[in-house]
Amino acid sequence: MAIAAAADSTADEALNPTSDDSAGNSGKDSRLPDRGEANADGEDDEYEEVEEELDGPPALAAEKEKIETVFRRLSSAPVPIRVHDIIIKGNSKTRDALIEAEVTDLIRSAVTVQDLVRAASLASGRLRNLDVFDSVHITLDAGPPELPGTTTVVVEVVETANPISGSVGYFSRAEEFDVRGAVPFGFCNAALNAGIAAGVIVPLGRGFLKSPSPVPDRFFLGGHASPVCSLGGLNSLLGFKTRGVGPAEVRRFVPSESVADDSAVYPGLDYLGGDFAVSAFADLSFDLPLKLFRDAGIYGHAFLMTGNVAKLSESEFRNFSFAEFGRTFRSSVGVGIIFPTKLCRVEVNYCHILKKCEHDRGKSGVQFSFSLPM
Repeated sequence: MAIAAAADSTADEALNPTSDDSAGNSGKDSRLPDRGEANADGEDDEYEEVEEELDGPPALAAEKEKIETVFRRLSSAPVPIRVHDIIIKGNSKTRDALIEAEVTDLIRSAVTVQDLVRAASLASGRLRNLDVFDSVHITLDAGPPELPGTTTVVVEVVETANPISGSVGYFSRAEEFDVRGAVPFGFCNAALNAGIAAGVIVPLGRGFLKSPSPVPDRFFLGGHASPVCSLGGLNSLLGFKTRGVGPAEVRRFVPSESVADDSAVYPGLDYLGGDFAVSAFADLSFDLPLKLFRDAGIYGHAFLMTGNVAKLSESEFRNFSFAEFGRTFRSSVGVGIIFPTKLCRVEVNYCHILKKCEHDRGKSGVQFSFSLPM
């Protein structure tokens, strides 16, 4: 601004002699008043053009110098300041008291400009965390001229047009973990694959321990899938039928007119799965002695598998015992030949069940397994 004022005064001094000359000329020849007025108008236009030329870049340079001075001062030492007032704008539904409760103490505790900038950032974060505003802007304006060293903080918010929001998602087996590893032995292409998996399901909501868990989310043990090829090895238990292990109930019987004696008909069992399951396996793979099999990629393996599943929902957790859970672990062993192909992995296994419970569906014998290749 000082540079602009100096430029203006310089322009005035440059134009004064021209005005005197114009006055003298008009005194010499009073018959030319119109030309004198036209000259005066031309001088005014020239003055405005000079003022525009001098007022643009110097003003920008002065403003830039002011900003640089402020930043140098802020970076060199704390600058004291006092918050004069806090103004809240943009809230039509949200009460001022709610916004003030989040920001007032934080902002008014600042005694320097540096502290106030940090406090404004924290206050903006607090208001955003309320999840009722689309945007929050905090501006630091100068205080009243009669109160130097003060500032007015303006908090401007934009309220959410639709306060009802949410998200929908499907999460499968988020409560399950699976740990596995492989150890090569260095002879006959032998390698030991081992792993353990566990999972638990707890229904959400009030009184969840007394509520049943959703049947599709429960754990079921049994089946012919190889645990080596699938990350979901928790469900695999060779030697047992699919979903053939775990809690079961007698299937509801619907009388039929074609059956004369309903008492002689056994409806069977429904396997309900469980809320807590643990399974483990060890699989030793090796090359077969025949060169024909080795050239075709066919190899053999021996395996040991064990697992158990229990119900915890509907207050069954009161009857749960880790000792009983460990005692009722089902297990099986076996050997087999593996035929890897481009489409799938084919296993021909002989399974021998070491332990099963009364209602489990499983038996020793030959089983065929098909799974995706690794």
